[in-house]
Amino acid sequence: MKRALVTGAGGFIGYHLTNYLKDCGYWVRGVDTKYPKYGGTRADEFLKLDLKEFENAEKSTEGIDYVFGLAADMGGMGFISNNHSLIRCC
Repeated sequence: MKRALVTGAGGFIGYHLTNYLKDCGYWVRGVDTKYPKYGGTRADEFLKLDLKEFENAEKSTEGIDYVFGLAADMGGMGFISNNHSLIRCC
């Protein structure tokens, strides 16, 4: 069985990628600093880790064949969401 790591698995895209990989028959390890807010994870294993720490990054990749790197600091979107900013075009 192919084993995949999805970093950023608590986010919107990571959550859906985890589900897709499970549907394709992968064993999936999800990693994020937060649990998915879109529903329960289907990951076979979910680790709540900060991948900026080398030991956490090393631990998360143990026994993994494929890595899907989606972990990111979405500071811009976080500001918009938290402050309900109005976005205007032009």
